[in-house]
Amino acid sequence: MSAAPDVPSALSGSAARTAVTAAVAAGLGVLAWWLLRLGAHDATLVRWECFAGTCATDDFAGAAPVLGGIALLATAAVAWPVARRATPGLAAVLGSGALLTGWSAAVSDGLTTDQAVRRPVLIAALVLALGLVAALWGGVRTLRDAGGLLRLRGRTGTWARVQDYESVPGPVVGATVHFDDARGVRHAVRTRVPRAAFAHPPRAYYDPERPDDPQRLAVVVPPPPLTAAARRARERAVRGLLPLPDDDLAGGDAAGAARGPDRAGAGEPGRRASGAAAAGGARPSGGASVVDALERLQALRATGALSEEEYVAAKARVLGG
Repeated sequence: MSAAPDVPSALSGSAARTAVTAAVAAGLGVLAWWLLRLGAHDATLVRWECFAGTCATDDFAGAAPVLGGIALLATAAVAWPVARRATPGLAAVLGSGALLTGWSAAVSDGLTTDQAVRRPVLIAALVLALGLVAALWGGVRTLRDAGGLLRLRGRTGTWARVQDYESVPGPVVGATVHFDDARGVRHAVRTRVPRAAFAHPPRAYYDPERPDDPQRLAVVVPPPPLTAAARRARERAVRGLLPLPDDDLAGGDAAGAARGPDRAGAGEPGRRASGAAAAGGARPSGGASVVDALERLQALRATGALSEEEYVAAKARVLGG
């Protein structure tokens, strides 16, 4: 029995990279908290000088709220690859919490009164509550998208590829999921998958005891990388990790990679994939006529199921026998 293949670096999550990202986001978050709290606490101590409709101050506390807002945005940008959907809610909690603590400390130190800060405190408290709800909802969604909830239920996750899907409307369609289990055994299971699985490489979460059970197989689409280069690298890595017999159809591996998940999932996913498969099937065998095969390819090109490059490559294969 073959061993499971090594996972390419483009697919393996780096714990060190995640830890560094989280540490940087935490550092920026502390800075944003301090700046926003300072601005809220020392607001009444700042002395402004106004001239010709423009006001300025040399007190650092006067610029603290703006700098704090910039640091908060930077925190959210850095934290996004880790926190994903929970990021907006966490940023709202961080910012509103810093302002509330600053105003509370200002009241305690006698720098302002409860009456003076009542309205901003109520607004910040509302933002804090909404942020907590958004962070909780986003956290659950992020865990679901990353397969965390499925792992808690004892499922084993691995990268997968999908083929032979139904060309029907809706966010979920029937398709065949191809994946290798932990022992390196290939499985092809017919089940329901998210339509996004044809735009980005999915992960299959299966029951180690019954990997071929469609009722215990779940397919999720992890959040794609932020850069186009990283997305392409992931797609190529998944194709290399899970080669399928049809990969060399319609123009070889290069053409197959070009029409991979990014193009197959755009607009009409079923149309592109079925067209590519039909292009491979257009190669005559036995009593099939070359003329019939060429007519079939022309029909596929006319409907847009094949690009010009795929048509030319498939035609060359047909004529080459």
